[in-house]
Amino acid sequence: MLSKNWARVLFLVLLVAVTAIFLMQVSSGDLPRFQHMDKVVHFGAFFVLAWAFHHAFPIPIWLALLVLTGYGLLIEYIQVLLPYRSSSWADLAADAAGAASFYFITWWRFMRHRKRRTKTSS
Repeated sequence: MLSKNWARVLFLVLLVAVTAIFLMQVSSGDLPRFQHMDKVVHFGAFFVLAWAFHHAFPIPIWLALLVLTGYGLLIEYIQVLLPYRSSSWADLAADAAGAASFYFITWWRFMRHRKRRTKTSS
C-alpha cells in the first residue's frame, strides 16, 4: 500500500507525463497505429490517473470523476489552441470512461468484499 505522500508524488509525476504526452507534437508516421488508438490511449491514461488519484486523494467518487473529467476538458481545450494538435469530444469521452471504469471496478471490488465479510460474520 502506498503512503499518501508517495501516492501524491506518483500522481503528480503521472499528471505531468500525461500532460506532456497529450500536448506534444507527434508525427503520424512515428508510431504504429490502429483505428481509434488515440481513444485507447486516452482511456488507459485516465484509468491509470484515476488509480493514482484514488490513492493520493481519498475523496468521494463523484468528486474524483469531476476533477479528472475537468482535467480532460482542460487538456482538450489546450489542444484546440495548439496548431499541431486537434481536440475532440470523443477524446474527452474516452478520458471520462477510463476514470469511470477504474472507479466502477474499485466500487465493485469493495461491494464484493463487503458482501463476503458480512456472510462470514453471520
